[in-house]
Amino acid sequence: MNNFFTTLQIIQANNINLIEFAKFQGYILENGGRRALHAKQSGGLYFFRDSNKFYHFSTDTSGGPIDFVMQFMRMDFKEAVAYLLETGLPQYQTVPSLPKPSGKLQLPDKAPNYKRVAWYLIHVRGIDPEIVSCLMHEKKLYQQDKTGNCVFVAYDKNGVAKYCSLRGTRPERPFKQDREHSDKSYPFHIIGSSQKVYVCESPIDGMSHATLAKLKGLDWKNDHRISLGCLSDLALERFLQHHRIHEIIFCLDNDHNATFRDGSPAPNWGQEAALKFAQKYNDQGYQTSIEKPFRKDFNEDLTAILQAKYETEQAIREGECEYEH
Repeated sequence: MNNFFTTLQIIQANNINLIEFAKFQGYILENGGRRALHAKQSGGLYFFRDSNKFYHFSTDTSGGPIDFVMQFMRMDFKEAVAYLLETGLPQYQTVPSLPKPSGKLQLPDKAPNYKRVAWYLIHVRGIDPEIVSCLMHEKKLYQQDKTGNCVFVAYDKNGVAKYCSLRGTRPERPFKQDREHSDKSYPFHIIGSSQKVYVCESPIDGMSHATLAKLKGLDWKNDHRISLGCLSDLALERFLQHHRIHEIIFCLDNDHNATFRDGSPAPNWGQEAALKFAQKYNDQGYQTSIEKPFRKDFNEDLTAILQAKYETEQAIREGECEYEH
């Protein structure tokens, strides 16, 4: 490896197309809005199409290709420059953009019925039917026409849709995408009546948490639940502006098996974000705490509990049959 690089070589290294580099490294990218792509299971990592930059919510860091390699591949500056130059990937090209339309969010067309979404959420994800029905009635959840995707919608105080997240209903082909022009600062909201809010990463996590509360005999309608859509707290900030809240409980993912692209252990992004947010809002005068899922998230906890319950009931039924014979 060279110990000296010219200014031109450093510029070339830092101008490698970062999105192409992320794909080259094996990151799975999905639509993260009009300007960005989101890397799955990365602690809120976004790559921006119009600047060749990244932003990482969990660590509140950003930068270009060299910064990215130094942080996520744990190289020093010289190693990062050398590695980027050796990839042979194309340089980032600034493409003049045509004037954009107003940027108003357009919700997907609704299917004639929501049977597939109901089946997926209730029978695959284990969500309580009452919770699914309630959110459908409030027009926060419906089925996309033709694709059968789950559509989760967040509204502003005037009832105007501002954020829309799509989730596939085919377990064998996972799909997740934010609708173009979605504003992540508007949270998907399961309404409560108390001054307590549970903060989750996704709508399904929020619905799962509510289901777990109901399984414990608690009133799931008592407390608020919101989802951030990632590991940014913009949605929580907006929520707190419009609701009288005393207590915040962070229910973010438990990424205990997270790894870097080279397979080495990575930080537990969800819990690091939970600690950071708990301290931030405690300093602002809120009572804060963290509720950590035993598995990766609360939906995995929920489905594991339901599976164990099913197996126990099966064993009891089989035992009764043997006794009768």
